[in-house]
Amino acid sequence: MNAMTEITTAAPVSHTVPTSLGRLNVVEHGQGPETIVLWPSIFTDHHIYEDLIATMGTSYRFLLIDGPAHGLSEGGSDEFTMEDCATAMSEVMDYFNLEAAIIGGTSWGGITAAHLALMWPARVKALVLMNTPMQIDAARPGLKARFIATGARWALTTTTFRNGVAKSFFSDDVLAANSTYAKAFHAMLKQANPVSLAAAIRSVILRGSPLIERMTELAVPTLVIAGKQDAMYPIAIQAEAALLAPNGHFAPVGGKHISVVEHPEHVAEALTRFIASEVAE
Repeated sequence: MNAMTEITTAAPVSHTVPTSLGRLNVVEHGQGPETIVLWPSIFTDHHIYEDLIATMGTSYRFLLIDGPAHGLSEGGSDEFTMEDCATAMSEVMDYFNLEAAIIGGTSWGGITAAHLALMWPARVKALVLMNTPMQIDAARPGLKARFIATGARWALTTTTFRNGVAKSFFSDDVLAANSTYAKAFHAMLKQANPVSLAAAIRSVILRGSPLIERMTELAVPTLVIAGKQDAMYPIAIQAEAALLAPNGHFAPVGGKHISVVEHPEHVAEALTRFIASEVAE
């Protein structure tokens, strides 16, 4: 990873948390007065947030959730809904005795957090949607989405497929500069259970519904962070979604799909400013 700022938080602690989607790995960083709960995208785990935490230092406590079949979390062969993921996220909050927190995530994690905010708004102090698909529609999946969803079980073991995912997620210069993360990205996918990981990927791609149609229902302060070069989720749609939220904020940053890896300092700046204006008393 970039490691631009030395991590000053206490050593992270890993927890195995029982949820309705199985036992999920949750990594706890820091001891700040506000807790930020984050869920990563498909094909990634909690490591994508390391530089964000390094940049933000000891100001916040972070709980980073590996999604089912990702990182060190359990997975199964059954598919699940985004509401199921939101329930699991709330169960993680229960485990840590959190009545409410700042919640969010990247892509899949953003969808998960948005559903939690729609289902239980009182539990959400603020919502952070990083590089989140706003128009994903299981009823009309695109060709690329169908290819990824149906071929993931067999293709994950191939370098070609993993490189294709990496190039969709990250700019070439970021992959070149972050050799440690690039290796970790490949290692996680190689070590994952292909059946469970493919079930999770199908769940996200083929069981979702457009989030943009529900942005007006969000009753909490909402920050939408988008990559300016994200071909999968065009920035114009992200900006429109932010405007639809009653208390929406929009933060475009450089790079492609995983902004928190490509430009953690810009994400940290936007997130800190958003929390200061919407959460701080």
